[in-house]
Amino acid sequence: MKRLSLLLLLLAAACQPEARRLLVVDLTLADPIVLENTAEPWHEAGYQVEYRRYYPHLTRADLRHYRTVLILGGREPEAPSDALSIGDLAILNEWIRGRDGVVVLGYTGDAPGARGRTADGTSDRWVMNQWLAFQGAGISIGSELIASPATPLPHSALDNAGFAPFPAGNNHALLVRDRSQVLARAPSSPLIAATRVEDGLVVVASRSVLSAGGDDAGTRDFLVELARWTRRPAEWAHVHAATHTVPLRLADAPQAVAAHPPMLRPPSGTPPILLPRVPTPGGSDDSVAVSGWIARQGMRVLWSRFTPQALDSLLRFVDIAALNALATVIPVGALADTLGTRNVWRVTAERMQATSIRWFPSVSLFSLAARGEPFERARVTSRARRQATPDEGAADEINRHGDLIPVTCGLDSLFWRETLRPALRTLTRLGGARPEVITGIGVDLDSAMTAYHGSGFCDADFRVGLAGLGLDSAELSRALALPPGVRYDTLLERGWLARYFTALEAGVAERAAVLRAELRRLHPDVRFAFHASDFPADWFSLGLLRGLSTREAPVLLWLREPRVRALLRGYREREIYGLAAVRIEADRTTFAPAEAVRLRSRVFSDGAGFWLDAAATDSLGRLIRRFVR
Repeated sequence: MKRLSLLLLLLAAACQPEARRLLVVDLTLADPIVLENTAEPWHEAGYQVEYRRYYPHLTRADLRHYRTVLILGGREPEAPSDALSIGDLAILNEWIRGRDGVVVLGYTGDAPGARGRTADGTSDRWVMNQWLAFQGAGISIGSELIASPATPLPHSALDNAGFAPFPAGNNHALLVRDRSQVLARAPSSPLIAATRVEDGLVVVASRSVLSAGGDDAGTRDFLVELARWTRRPAEWAHVHAATHTVPLRLADAPQAVAAHPPMLRPPSGTPPILLPRVPTPGGSDDSVAVSGWIARQGMRVLWSRFTPQALDSLLRFVDIAALNALATVIPVGALADTLGTRNVWRVTAERMQATSIRWFPSVSLFSLAARGEPFERARVTSRARRQATPDEGAADEINRHGDLIPVTCGLDSLFWRETLRPALRTLTRLGGARPEVITGIGVDLDSAMTAYHGSGFCDADFRVGLAGLGLDSAELSRALALPPGVRYDTLLERGWLARYFTALEAGVAERAAVLRAELRRLHPDVRFAFHASDFPADWFSLGLLRGLSTREAPVLLWLREPRVRALLRGYREREIYGLAAVRIEADRTTFAPAEAVRLRSRVFSDGAGFWLDAAATDSLGRLIRRFVR
């Protein structure tokens, strides 16, 4: 009897690691820093979360090693990323049938844009819907976009999730067969749902809500309870079981689904990493030099577009709101060295000199890349059609409407020499011989980050990336001969992507460091600031930040990322030194007493100040002034 008990104990111990391990598959190959918020609730619920960044596909070995898989959808065909393959779908079938495996589908949703909505991830959402129908799941991702909070359902399968609404980001309405499948809903439609498939479980939610736990305690509590629930198969019985399966039809997909057979195991060179990452010992935020004006008041920045006609209203708003910095995006055409533009900058510099405002003339990196002809362009797409070069007419249409993004090769020497370098030199020199007028120059990374995230396989980039792989001459010659359409797949399947993108980032950092030295000869105290809606984590942006930052002159980051301490810690591990300001949502901020205290603590304790991007109205300026007192 004792031997039998010991045998059962050993068997239970052998099964336990698999039951506790969760694999994250992100088809956008996101930087681990970006996935910290997504991983933390699952880690808190007892999972060992592992992320295999540079092989975002399932293998047969994963079936034995993990019990739960979190699939984070890509952006195809609207923006570059990897995509689900037929091999992935085959592994997912085995994951939930015949075993109590858990599949969490985190689809990429549409996001509101300048013209109402911006399409994103249509292809993977379509494939996910076909797979759900094939399983008879009774769940479908709809087309209706919902941006309202979610509310856990009372008496649902997830009883411990509470009843309070929580922020859920941007979601699509889910269509469900049975009410028991709904775990959380908006007032009008379900947002998070689940179904049983034989002994397994399928959960459907958006990437947006799965990553929102780091921003709100209520969202985090719900996600932790959801993660704990997936570890308790006995409680799944309350969820409606799958039924009415249909054949899997992929012929009408928005783009061809790659017939990529699953590998037996991941290629060497793609080891998983643990999330959330354990902070490495190092310096604190105080390890970088802080300019006197930031140390006294913190950054209080208004980000705006520049027009000579609007300058008076901008300066009046900055004064009313008690701000100390103004960043204005200069149209690329206005950087031309003509008599008219020189007169505009002379007048502007004189106006700025009469104030105590720090001015950051800025430029959109995407606008520079879009105007940079005839530079080599490349756009990485799905495995079925990895790269394509748009013709000139298509590129013009892309630039005007922003539906698709052409990508200038990040390491094209002509781009650096003829476009980026002259633009930043011009910005540094604005105001003539008045260095006190210009504190620094700004770079807007929006749109360009999405473009560079999936780039890196045009000829100029490919040569630099291959040089960092340490291949022998024969291997290097064979690799250089690869046509663009198979470059990504070849590096992916050989396990070379990690070293390849590291080499690209290092190549950008080297060029940026040379540019930094040149600009500081023109203006020894110039600072570099970066503005972005999303987290800068593509190889080009990271290389640019790394090359332009030093401990003595850290870059200034104006991002929407609220957890700036974690951000700066992750950046320092990459030898990027920065100071981050917290974004104030001016259109939604009321500054109620309790809210103002919390926000002020986050702005001036966690961060190095705040920035806002809003209409310059006197009433808003007075509201900001009351907040900063």
